Amino acid sequence: MTTMKAFPLLLVALSIFLCTARATTLDMNDLDFIPEVRQRAAFDSNDFIFKFQSVTEETPFGNLRTMFVNDNPALATLPGEGAAQNLVTVGPCAINQPHNHPRATEISHITEGELLFGFAEENGGRPFIGGNATKGQTVIVPQGVIHFAQNLGCKQAQFIASFPNRDPGTQTTASTFFRLPLSAIRATTGLSEKEIQKIMKSVAANLNPSLDSECAKRCGIKH
Repeated sequence: MTTMKAFPLLLVALSIFLCTARATTLDMNDLDFIPEVRQRAAFDSNDFIFKFQSVTEETPFGNLRTMFVNDNPALATLPGEGAAQNLVTVGPCAINQPHNHPRATEISHITEGELLFGFAEENGGRPFIGGNATKGQTVIVPQGVIHFAQNLGCKQAQFIASFPNRDPGTQTTASTFFRLPLSAIRATTGLSEKEIQKIMKSVAANLNPSLDSECAKRCGIKH
């Protein structure tokens, strides 16, 4: 009988222990885990209207401004996987280099100029899909697919990329490939170490957004 009476007390103690253990492993300052009450407090009349602020990537040929949860805590209040955006400015003859987003589909709306959007499907799929998109048009890029946005004109272009994930991730194709071991690159390309080193230096120096030299000549752009 004594054992039976003690059993509920053990359950209560175990529950308290588990709750305490959970609390110690959860960082409440982590914006991905803001409690509901704090979420509602963060999403008020001052926070649901916002603008792109910090430039995360910039070259003479364009720039990228992000709007992730660390820039705007209100994004942490959204249901499911949340949301994120990029504001991308692509200068004349420049390209937002081939890359993919491993955790989200991209929905890009062109706000200025004209851009060639293109992407390659997975192994066995179509080798290339692309087309020109102009101001007011929207482009859909499936999750994980390598894609790019290139400005082949002589005027600036710009688009807003939206993602149904607070952390879509970005993996730039060329620079990622050349982070692999030399033996893997050599076996894949059939190039010598000297040739590979030359390409690696070129890729490292060609920061994103980068310029198409032939287009630059046509538009009279010095670089």
